[in-house]
Amino acid sequence: MKKVVVIGAAVIDVLLKSKSLRVLKSHQVEGGVAMCEVMGGKIEAENGILVSGGGGTNVAVGLHRLGEAVKMISRVGDDELGEILVKELVKENVDLSFLQRTKGKTGISAVLVATDGRRSIVTYRGESGEIERNEIDWEEIKKADWIQISSLGGEVELLEDLVNFAVEHGIKVGVNPGKKELGQKERMLRLLPKIDLFNVNRMEAAEFWGGNFEEEEVLVGKFVKAGTRLLMITDGDRGAGVWKGGKWIKMEAYPNKSIDDTGAGDAFVSGVVAGLLQGRTAEEVLKMGLANGGSVVTRLGAKDGLLYKKEMEKWMKRKLKTVEETLGVL
Repeated sequence: MKKVVVIGAAVIDVLLKSKSLRVLKSHQVEGGVAMCEVMGGKIEAENGILVSGGGGTNVAVGLHRLGEAVKMISRVGDDELGEILVKELVKENVDLSFLQRTKGKTGISAVLVATDGRRSIVTYRGESGEIERNEIDWEEIKKADWIQISSLGGEVELLEDLVNFAVEHGIKVGVNPGKKELGQKERMLRLLPKIDLFNVNRMEAAEFWGGNFEEEEVLVGKFVKAGTRLLMITDGDRGAGVWKGGKWIKMEAYPNKSIDDTGAGDAFVSGVVAGLLQGRTAEEVLKMGLANGGSVVTRLGAKDGLLYKKEMEKWMKRKLKTVEETLGVL
């Protein structure tokens, strides 16, 4: 069992799944696909839940279920939603001694889920977007084997502090940045060579480099040339890839029907980090991430489908198509 410190958002997710939500293709929106409803309209949902969410809590719970000792750094309000969130994490045995409690409001995400599992999210970060550097117990963090950083709402200065602290004290560090961090490209580029695991999805990779979404080989090559040590790029139901030892290893996704895509990326990260801490091969680590993500999408919400160790071993026995490539752009 390794000691992991996870830092990231802690919010309440309110999820509503409705077959009436419309998914439309449009060149007028980013990504070319939009979820919509008539302005002023009202639709019925077939299912709805209120649960803890946010990248910090999702990754923390995922890692603990896979056998790691986890402490989480985040910030929640002293309101009723904060109490719900804390109770869920205590039930999952996540160590909350680093959790900051304030008189502000706990963050909320409204998650609208379409029939095919795709979702749109509106997030009010609340207190989780105000993590205070001077309230972090840096001496205790020195005891960690790994620091895993999720989206910090654009707080790149805090991200820099955490990465530099990890490097200074010989602690492994993984980063799964959010859109606002990736938007500060030059500062992120300076951090890349210091990070032990860097994980983004394919759309984020394309936006970061301003390139073509379809040119995966070019995107990977740019990250490698920028000094990225261990790169993982997820690609939804097309699987994921890892850059390791001069090879780009692509693995297909588990062929599961998606109920809700919420938290799939966080589940992937927790599976990958657990695999790395267990000393697994690059292929095994990639497969653990895909297994955890593949399980999560079969349930509504970001945590219900997170795998425990014994469940993970069963998923690992399933065969997935794997392709190794030497990139011509390098």
